[in-house]
Amino acid sequence: MNKWTFPTQIYTGPDSLNRLTEFNNESILIICDPFLKDSPSLTYVISLMDGKNKVTIYTDVVPDPPITHVVKGIEFMEGIKPTVIIAIGGGSCIDMSKGIAYFGRKLKHMDIKSFIAVPTTSGTGSEVTAFAVLTDSETQIKYPLVDDAVLPDEALLTPLFVKTSPPSVTAFSGMDVLVHALEAYVATAANNFTDALAQQAIELVFEYLPKCHKPTATEQDRMSMHEASCLAGLSFNKAGVGIVHAMAHQLGGQFHVPHGLANSMLLPYVIGFNCSHNPAVAKKYAHLSAKLGFASHKASESDKLGALLEAIIKLQRTLECPMTLTEFGVDKATSGEKLTLMASRALEDMCYRFNPYPANQDDLISLYENVM
Repeated sequence: MNKWTFPTQIYTGPDSLNRLTEFNNESILIICDPFLKDSPSLTYVISLMDGKNKVTIYTDVVPDPPITHVVKGIEFMEGIKPTVIIAIGGGSCIDMSKGIAYFGRKLKHMDIKSFIAVPTTSGTGSEVTAFAVLTDSETQIKYPLVDDAVLPDEALLTPLFVKTSPPSVTAFSGMDVLVHALEAYVATAANNFTDALAQQAIELVFEYLPKCHKPTATEQDRMSMHEASCLAGLSFNKAGVGIVHAMAHQLGGQFHVPHGLANSMLLPYVIGFNCSHNPAVAKKYAHLSAKLGFASHKASESDKLGALLEAIIKLQRTLECPMTLTEFGVDKATSGEKLTLMASRALEDMCYRFNPYPANQDDLISLYENVM
């Protein structure tokens, strides 16, 4: 028996931040990326609550949030005892905030009435997922925290922050959306509900991500990508992802490759690998390719798959994504030394178990070699 629910309340649109005006007599902790601290956008958000509530800002947020930063955040939180936590930032900020809210409630028994996520990138879908990825700074291993209790109570999807995203952030986070959806589409826990969400997200990405990468992007373009990110998050939260993510986590941990970019590098090779080992996956991707108009419905399965891969690679080049670690700036000898370590850790990553084919260590090493 399958159970299906969206526990997170989702507010979407240019006026979604008006939800914040409903708070009264609360102690509100805003956790945000440091560059937002004095921005007009954050000032506007604060103005919606200030005067009626006590608002505190916390900006000690770093990429790939270390567990130690979660501990520091909890210690800070104990001094102000917030009743509402609002995370405003990218995936790292939201993941760190999830850890702070989760352990604050579980271990410190804090009375946090509401945990709200306001994503500033259209990428992770973290605002609607029961995952938080935290890093051990000493070992550079990423550990997933997986519990429905880490889900934000509310998600506010506003174009206010994403409309000023730099092109590279738009590109890498947007490719993350595509990978979430494409992996969820063939993951072992996929079903008709998750497929519908994934397909819509994929369609939106191919249409709106190139537009958002240009300076002429409209608010509606940005909003469409924001919603695509959320749709993909809802899909993979139930369906799972696969070895693109399991492997990308290691590239991020070892070489600090932005997560979306690491996913992008690996995506075409993993799709080809999974299709060659699982006929059902090949059939499903071929159907998707025709449905999206990349190939004729009458074309052969191999032609449909080829057209899908061509569309992905064309998108990567349009977005100016580095295609290899060398292009990103990692010396080939250095990455080569880490191959076995990364492959073994990818096998232990929780995302691995949702892949539609049980790749072994040698398989993963070969896939890594494609992006060196």
